[in-house]
Amino acid sequence: MTTTWWRRVAALLVVVAVVLAACGGDGGDDEATDGTGRGWVDGEPDWESAADGAYAVAAEDSAGGGDAASVESLAGDDIARPGDLGPLRAGSVDDNADLDGFVAYLDRIAGLGIQVRPHDPRGRILVEVTGANGLPVAGAEVVVRAGGSEVGRLRTTADGTVRVHPVNLGLGPDATVEVATDGSEPTTSAAGSTVALTVDRDGGAEGPVPLDVVFLLDATGSMGDEIDRLRTTIDSVSERIAALESRPDVRFGMTLYRDEGDAFVTSTFDLTSDLAAFRAALAEVQAGGGGDYPEALDEGLADALSAHSWRDPAEAVQLVFLVADAPPQVGRDVPVPYDASIRDATGRGIKIFPVASSESDDQAEAVFRQLAQATGARFVFLSYGAGGAATGGSTDIASTDYEELALDELVVRLVSEELDALTGAATPVPTTTPPTTAPPQGQ
Repeated sequence: MTTTWWRRVAALLVVVAVVLAACGGDGGDDEATDGTGRGWVDGEPDWESAADGAYAVAAEDSAGGGDAASVESLAGDDIARPGDLGPLRAGSVDDNADLDGFVAYLDRIAGLGIQVRPHDPRGRILVEVTGANGLPVAGAEVVVRAGGSEVGRLRTTADGTVRVHPVNLGLGPDATVEVATDGSEPTTSAAGSTVALTVDRDGGAEGPVPLDVVFLLDATGSMGDEIDRLRTTIDSVSERIAALESRPDVRFGMTLYRDEGDAFVTSTFDLTSDLAAFRAALAEVQAGGGGDYPEALDEGLADALSAHSWRDPAEAVQLVFLVADAPPQVGRDVPVPYDASIRDATGRGIKIFPVASSESDDQAEAVFRQLAQATGARFVFLSYGAGGAATGGSTDIASTDYEELALDELVVRLVSEELDALTGAATPVPTTTPPTTAPPQGQ
């Protein structure tokens, strides 16, 4: 019942968005830039096209038909909807904290016939790189060898860790590898182990930490029910991160994606230190298109990693927040599938935090959790109190597994934790909306 309601409302919202766009224009040529001429890479996209209207028809058909009167009658149903619940709220889980449970979840999803691209976390080896002062070393390149040959290079994230997945390096899940980084002794590491490497220079950071944050947004019509509120949330997040006591040297950017046949497939607003320019560009974002449920997440993620002017990964903390409600087109042959982007991200020390929105199903959840686990991030999902969470029907995440917070506060906390790892001190994050649940034991 809930899914049907949302599909019908999404169809109605897309029709309204098309009408408003026709009346209000597309923002013209007033591109916001940071002085480098980048701004919208290749120019601001056309937000609407005739093809985008097909989403409304497709959504209406998939909902079993119905007119405005029937949609209005559904509005009185006693069901949980994001619009009823005030500020967006969310929970999160860390699949690296229970890797065996995550592997069991993936096996169960595969047994249900749900397709995902290959990423096998079995045999994961956790490598921790620490400096002479006891603080983590971010951006350190870890070389992985097996049988005397190099099989991979990974970079540590802000907490000084990398995750070596033997299967994804062409080895078996029980493989033994040798890991080393600049200034450390090579160490033999068995599958499933945790390895500590120490270098002869200090870890951590002094002064403002360089921080690049990219928001990767699903801008298809099915996101129309939440795009305005997500825009407000991201606006709040960017402002609050820039104002953290640690005063990071922060830049924000965004990549949008829809799907083939829409007004655009991907569009990127480059990383900028000009917060006002980023917020102005964010204000222009509109949802439209889509047609079917899966979207061009593969292409969007590839552009998020390649189209931005990221700083040197050895010197900057780099994060991607993916906000979406649908899986990628896993049956489609694309130049850079998301499993290749996982290898790219882990090679550069980029964490990917997926934020699942209200229409997410089992396939979307599985893909999002793959991205988070592989890069050392947490899986974030919108939550609706008694109405449940934006997870699939076969999820293993229970309401007792997470603390529910305002989404903007949760994202700021996640960013703050990355910075705190480098300074060894906790940065206070003011609570804007009290949590509705207590944190689970051990979290």
